[in-house]
Amino acid sequence: MTPVIWLLGLSGSGKTTLGSLLRLYLEGRGQATTLLDGDRFRREHGFHGFRPEDRRRNIDALRDAAAREQALGRVCIVAAITPYADMRRKNRELLPRYREVWVRCGLATLLQRDTKGLYSAAAQGRVDRLSGVSDAFDAPREAHAVIDTDRRTLAECYELLRNLTLDALEGQDETRPALPPARPVLRPCIAL
Repeated sequence: MTPVIWLLGLSGSGKTTLGSLLRLYLEGRGQATTLLDGDRFRREHGFHGFRPEDRRRNIDALRDAAAREQALGRVCIVAAITPYADMRRKNRELLPRYREVWVRCGLATLLQRDTKGLYSAAAQGRVDRLSGVSDAFDAPREAHAVIDTDRRTLAECYELLRNLTLDALEGQDETRPALPPARPVLRPCIAL
């Protein structure tokens, strides 16, 4: 069975960028691959709320979609914030060959990047429930990999992700050395 590679982290951390590079690589090797982007999925399936129950419903639907792709023999790459520990626990319980990758980035860098304008909008009070700022983001404690996009080059981040994925495809991921430990839980509210 093919793995599900689940990239999680705060908005702007690089999940979709890394997931897209990995998809291109795997498809270039002839591997059937699907990339499920959390933002796109939410829009396409009518998930518009950001309350905790809305987020859980969206992640449940993403998990179901990933399981369907996996059942078809496709490597499924998911790029979604996935902010709560209980969401990730359900992923581990329900998705065979689930690989959790925390795409981690410090808030100072995220504020500089602000790829979607969410952090400036939150500072102006136009956005509420922004993960890691005005809503919780529980630091992953059981991630298979932690990729610090504010401390490594894009090429280095991609190489770490590619290697984890190749190991998962070969069933050898348990032989890799442990990656750096996770930082503590990020809880709201962080003043911008």
